[in-house]
Amino acid sequence: MLSAVVLALAVVLGAPLPLLGVVVLAMWRPLWLLAAALAWGVAARRRSRRAGPGPVDEAGFLQGLAAELDAGASLRAAVGAAATRAPALDLSGACRLAAVGAPAEAVGEALQGALPVNGRLAAAAFRLASSTGGGVAALFHTLADRAAEVGRLNRERRALTAQARASAWVVGGAPVILLALLAATGRLGPLLSDPAGRWVLAAGLALETAGAVAVWSMVRGAGR
Repeated sequence: MLSAVVLALAVVLGAPLPLLGVVVLAMWRPLWLLAAALAWGVAARRRSRRAGPGPVDEAGFLQGLAAELDAGASLRAAVGAAATRAPALDLSGACRLAAVGAPAEAVGEALQGALPVNGRLAAAAFRLASSTGGGVAALFHTLADRAAEVGRLNRERRALTAQARASAWVVGGAPVILLALLAATGRLGPLLSDPAGRWVLAAGLALETAGAVAVWSMVRGAGR
């Protein structure tokens, strides 16, 4: 009865339903919770493998583009050669335009949509090279370093977010699992038979729920 009241209060306060489901499984079906955790881990790993291109792919393309220009290749020829270094990026449009001899402005516009970090700057570099005829290899080296730095920061953010989630699971899940074990072994009866014990238990569950909601909100905000 007390658990149902606490769960209803958590729903009213806006606690995420997946988190409440985890709490219910931990209290009444711990083995089901373990199976669900394993299934979630497998699904998360598959999603990470299917992740789209990112700053690291862009850095590889820009670095290759700069290297081709340093080697004396023309701007259009460098695009096709550098695209082989980043197969995850959709550079087919830019390569096609470069191969048929389209203006550098058109190639730059095609690259703008394919590069998630430095698309506008790369397009501006192509326009600059087209209008002035100057070398832009050093600029592409700089853009490659910028994309690599963005990729590094993204990896650090994901790692810190994962650590925060793991800490929240350990700190928040341990009391719930302990409570479930007490209930399963029949040792929770003395606590529930005392009115003061029931109040302490209710306060503890309420604080546990509030802390879980707070951590969930912060991690979700950091992941945006």
